[in-house]
Amino acid sequence: MIIESTGISIDVPSGWDAEVYQREADHFELLSVQEVTGAVVHMGNFALPSDRGDFGSGAVEIMRSEHVLVILFEYGRDSVGTALFSSTGIPTVQASDFDPQQMQRTLPGQSGVQYFFTENGRPFCLYVVLGGHARRVEMALLVNEILASVSIG
Repeated sequence: MIIESTGISIDVPSGWDAEVYQREADHFELLSVQEVTGAVVHMGNFALPSDRGDFGSGAVEIMRSEHVLVILFEYGRDSVGTALFSSTGIPTVQASDFDPQQMQRTLPGQSGVQYFFTENGRPFCLYVVLGGHARRVEMALLVNEILASVSIG
């Protein structure tokens, strides 16, 4: 099944759940400024809960050891050209990069990794959470397979 939104296309494999959305903008009434928001992509090899945060809160708590959560979070265009986003192209995940200390909130058995990159002039963070750190070699292969199906226009 192919899903497309906000210039992002994903060929979602059987057994995976995925969503592409744009965050709600914050309104600053006193300044009359509206925050510009980017795309958020969530992909998991388990049923994603409908109520979850941009970086997976609500989903990571229900993950089992065989689960993986892949998040692409788009930052503002002013990030393009900065050192943090100097890598180009969707990264290839390496099993050796996963670390339990890379989690936004440490949960037993889980590990994560973050990569920052720019694709087609759009700056992103790729954040991946593994339900079981011990399975990082096989899970990295799964992550790279689904990332190969992502197109950012």
